[in-house]
Amino acid sequence: MSSLLLFFTSITLVLLLIFPSSTAFAFVVDTDGHSLQNGRKYFIIPVTSKGGLTYTQKNGGCPLYITSNKTENSPGTPVKISSPFRIPFIYPNLHISLTFNVPTPCGESVRWKRILDPSSQKAYITAGSDDDESVNVDTSFIITEEDESNQLHIYELKHWSFQDGYGYNVGLFKDDGLLGLTNNPTAVSFKKAFNFLELSTS
Repeated sequence: MSSLLLFFTSITLVLLLIFPSSTAFAFVVDTDGHSLQNGRKYFIIPVTSKGGLTYTQKNGGCPLYITSNKTENSPGTPVKISSPFRIPFIYPNLHISLTFNVPTPCGESVRWKRILDPSSQKAYITAGSDDDESVNVDTSFIITEEDESNQLHIYELKHWSFQDGYGYNVGLFKDDGLLGLTNNPTAVSFKKAFNFLELSTS
């Protein structure tokens, strides 16, 4: 009996390490109410914007900055949402990476990360820098539930700092419309990005 109790205690501790939040066992869901699948592409759509998140070039070249599409009802650019854990679905507060997994001016697959703009001292979220992003700690994000909204399937993104052990709010700056770390997080929803095979068989 004691060994069985030890087994369940060990499993519980492992789950708490992977999913530290009390709300972690509720899946993040897309606009259709389906659980977000690990490694799948989604459009990330700010609830207060005309269109979804996409990339833009600031002063030309790389990295790419992230903004909302100005075209009405445009879903933006697909973003691959993936966790290093071998699990089928995404939970709130789970460490994830966000990647434009499409051809861009800065590469075929560019991962989101945080950079500091020395001129403005703003922390922006960008993609496609020349750094080795595969080992960069600035590429980790989490999805949290949006507490103040009465709408279903609305969330917030946070950039996770391993150095600080803290998730910083991610939102669109009002002055330039670019995505970065801000005191005013932007509420978002996730819309599934269908691939060609799914569209042809639906």
